Amino acid sequence: MSREDAENKTFQYYQSGFHCAEAISKALTELFAKEGDSYTPKVASGFGGGIGGSHMETCGTLTGGIIALGWLLGRTKPGGDKTKVYELASEFRRRFVEKFGSSNCQTLLDKFGKQENAMKCKKMAAEAAGILWELITAEKAGGGRT
Repeated sequence: MSREDAENKTFQYYQSGFHCAEAISKALTELFAKEGDSYTPKVASGFGGGIGGSHMETCGTLTGGIIALGWLLGRTKPGGDKTKVYELASEFRRRFVEKFGSSNCQTLLDKFGKQENAMKCKKMAAEAAGILWELITAEKAGGGRT
């Protein structure tokens, strides 16, 4: 499995009809899940298009990526340690904003301008999946960021 696999899988899911949050969360959880674990993209369905399609909030690609992080590395009981997932979510957001200039859906859409079939959004989601793949891979390899 590679960064390119994460990017391609995310793009393909988006292209097939899943939206940004569903596509990235589904792709990353499938790539990193333990055998027998199953994830459903419906947990990300309300986050597409800047929360509920409003375009007014956080980009669905970012929220979908954080959903994947939580599913893969989050705590399972009250009092469990959430430090690592917080660190990775924060770093993912930082890199996302550094790469794309904002985490706000409408701001990103304005920056992209007219697009056919959400193609610029799909490409952004794929690139973001690559960023998240790097963070998760580094964590699984023994902690630490790339």
